[in-house]
Amino acid sequence: MRDRISFPKIIFNGAAFLGSALLFQLELMTGATVLPHFGGSYYVWTVCLLFYQAVLVAGYAWALLLAERLGARAILRLHLAALAAAFLLYSGVFPSPVFSGPVPDLLWRLLLFIGAPFLILSASTTLCHRLLSESDKHRAFTVFAWSNAGSLAGMLAYTFLVEPRLSLGGAALAWRLGLLAYAGLFLAALRLLPPGGAPPPVPPPSDERPRYLLWLLLPAGSSALLAAVTSYQSSATASMPLTWMLPLSVYLLSYALLFSGRDLKVNTLRVALFSLLGVIALLLWRLQSPVTTVMIALLNWALFFACLVVHRELYLARPRSPALAPRYYLMMGLGGVIGTALVTPVGALRLSFGFADLYIALAALVAAVAYAAGKEKGPRTLAAAAVLLAGLFVLGMKVSGESRVFGLRNFYGVYRVEDDKERGLRRFIHGATVHGIQHLAAGSELRTTVYYAAGSPVSEVLDTFPARRVGAVGLGVGVSCADAKPGTEWVFYELDPDVEMIARKYFTFLETCKARVSVVTGDARVNLQLEPAGRFDLLYLDAFTGGAVPFHLVTTEALALYKSRLAPGGVMLFHVSANFIDITPVIALSARAAGLETRYKAVSFDPSDPARLSSEWLVVTENLPYLSKLTAAGWTETPVPAGWEPWSDDRRNVLKALKW
Repeated sequence: MRDRISFPKIIFNGAAFLGSALLFQLELMTGATVLPHFGGSYYVWTVCLLFYQAVLVAGYAWALLLAERLGARAILRLHLAALAAAFLLYSGVFPSPVFSGPVPDLLWRLLLFIGAPFLILSASTTLCHRLLSESDKHRAFTVFAWSNAGSLAGMLAYTFLVEPRLSLGGAALAWRLGLLAYAGLFLAALRLLPPGGAPPPVPPPSDERPRYLLWLLLPAGSSALLAAVTSYQSSATASMPLTWMLPLSVYLLSYALLFSGRDLKVNTLRVALFSLLGVIALLLWRLQSPVTTVMIALLNWALFFACLVVHRELYLARPRSPALAPRYYLMMGLGGVIGTALVTPVGALRLSFGFADLYIALAALVAAVAYAAGKEKGPRTLAAAAVLLAGLFVLGMKVSGESRVFGLRNFYGVYRVEDDKERGLRRFIHGATVHGIQHLAAGSELRTTVYYAAGSPVSEVLDTFPARRVGAVGLGVGVSCADAKPGTEWVFYELDPDVEMIARKYFTFLETCKARVSVVTGDARVNLQLEPAGRFDLLYLDAFTGGAVPFHLVTTEALALYKSRLAPGGVMLFHVSANFIDITPVIALSARAAGLETRYKAVSFDPSDPARLSSEWLVVTENLPYLSKLTAAGWTETPVPAGWEPWSDDRRNVLKALKW
């Protein structure tokens, strides 16, 4: 009897583990593939999460249909046939654009790219639960713990083993081999299944009422916080699998712990959670731009405790009848879609004040926990939650403050224009990063500021290099052209049309520039390919998404493109300031591969002057006489640590570039 029971446990727990590992590796691999196609926006991953959870719901619905209508042998055969189709349909080639809007275009292309394999793998946990429940219905929910453990293992393997060592093509091939191994487990189950198999499960007993709303609201709260924490973290550091992995790992770890049957005290968890949320709310209120590292740590801890609270409630609310399990998983998946949608640009709550994502997520979380607690403790809990929810939104508006002139939230992030009347400054802020400052006092409007202030490395190059045709990747608010010389031409390449609108409507640098200025919207690499060879004398890149340069702008292919668009003796200039990612050696290696040399310079300004920000810049050129001038002016050669390799469009080792 022991052998008969251990066989299905090994097979189906193993299949749930491997299926989820493959599913989450596919998520990260797909995110890394599509990111360059959408300018490196940190909302790419949030929209990807929305797609993943929506297809997960479809997978749960598919599994529900099979589980309630078919016996074990028929389920296995149909699942194997679907796996074969998914294997053949996955090409590894991301489709071409279809729609003009980034969100519908991304969702549609994701559907074409990975829709089939993602749908089939999404059904894995529910089907394994259904098949295992025939022999061990009391321990069938351990499948969900194994599934989340597999998800965690898959993410860690991709981030630390696959991405640093394999190209995207190599990773796709390895993933296909894993899919074959996964299919092998189901094939083994089919061959070893007793003839005939079990019939579909009986209807649920009449004394158990499904708790659909609870199953929906709890995962909605935790998913909303997951998406919000991930967006904040990506905006503050860089959008990449490593930053996506940390909050997702915390989220999955809570599921794995709780659905393995561990007994955690709910009241203790609630106290810890709301204490942490109080500290975070205080930081948001008092600091407005809190220390990023501290906030990332606090938010991930809060996410972990929140998930422990919510997922513990979810585990306690699980159905007793195995026949209700597929519906339980379906409602959990649907809750995840709703929660993620709330904090994406396509959500109903498109608030544009600072940290809006976090406030929306906290509100969803509090509502979910309050509903669960209110079922036990009555109206007082719900009333207290209502007061707390109102307080969260009042706090959010307080953080926004009276200084806000304009706010906008779109696919590329949260933009704010704020006036500092005490200092006489107007700031343009993207997420938590200042992208432009203008003096408000009459006569001072055209003074260069931020990274372009007098004495900065970029101002030195603009003053000393005789460039009549300047190309600029990244507009900001146009501060860089404040000192442009008459008779010169400046072409800005800006990913987001809304940034151009903000620069023209709320700032005057473009309007008063002495040069002939034009702005080309869309991805810079795509638009530069349309320019003739030798188009510019100077091409500088000051494009940031969150706290880092989009990685596809610093690959060997990108450098080769930039070089081809420079006139003989032309100069490239890269803004390489970043708190978490050191891309200077990456660019230097790509420059060497293109036959170019580099020089580096950093400058620190007095922090008491808020209009001038410290920065680091890298010059790339084959113009040796100009490099000699820069060397004499204090620019240095760029050392490259041992073991580094240049990045390509298909492969990059981000772990090497982290500033540990």
